[in-house]
Amino acid sequence: MSNLLVYRTLLIKFAFSSLLIFMHFLYALYSWLIDQTVFKQPDPWQNRSVNGYKKYQLKKLPNHLVVSVCQEEVFYEYLAKLLAWALFLEVPVVSFYHNENGISPEELFYAFRDQYSSLLTKVNWGLEFNDNIKFESKKCINGYKWEPRIEVNILTSKHSKLQLVNALRTVCSTKEEFSDTLVEFAINKTFPMVEPDLVVICGKSCTTFGLLPWHTRVTEFLTLKTHYNVSFLKFYKLLEQYSRNEQRYGK
Repeated sequence: MSNLLVYRTLLIKFAFSSLLIFMHFLYALYSWLIDQTVFKQPDPWQNRSVNGYKKYQLKKLPNHLVVSVCQEEVFYEYLAKLLAWALFLEVPVVSFYHNENGISPEELFYAFRDQYSSLLTKVNWGLEFNDNIKFESKKCINGYKWEPRIEVNILTSKHSKLQLVNALRTVCSTKEEFSDTLVEFAINKTFPMVEPDLVVICGKSCTTFGLLPWHTRVTEFLTLKTHYNVSFLKFYKLLEQYSRNEQRYGK
């Protein structure tokens, strides 16, 4: 009787172990198929019909979207896709943030150019993009009219730190009475950028890593597990979630 119980226990363990191995195999197969683009959703820029635009219209869009990649290795191919998709959804300003200067403006520009050269006429290269990049962009669109519909910036912790230092210098040098209005004026003068409406944090934890502390008072924070291999639908769902949320405005 005892031997039968032992055999039954071993059989159950073997069955569960086999099932677990099979499930891991299925997940690995699915991940491989995703990497091979078998199940990848088409890029919306490949299907620019009127119905395609209407399908993805949102009631509310962020005026300034920030994508934070502080917790991950940077994959420029997918940052370029996020930029292109934000342009498709008509987000006017997009910034990519890394707290340790982890994003190369040159690599981001070339990744975007290689994938979406026809969209260069619609992009304004902002903070951290030097004159050489801007000249290269204009050279690539030679013969076409430059009509920017989106501004792209790269942010680092230096913007937050320098912003605070320069704002304090401005406040200390003025003869006006100290007030919240004076501080806000000094900050906006030092760093005249639209406050982010939405920050998408890529990674396991919802951490700001010092992102523009004076500009994120009413910002919505949403998380994305990773920007690597991100699909348009997943990106769209995040913006759709934002469009349904009520902005806090200090509440």
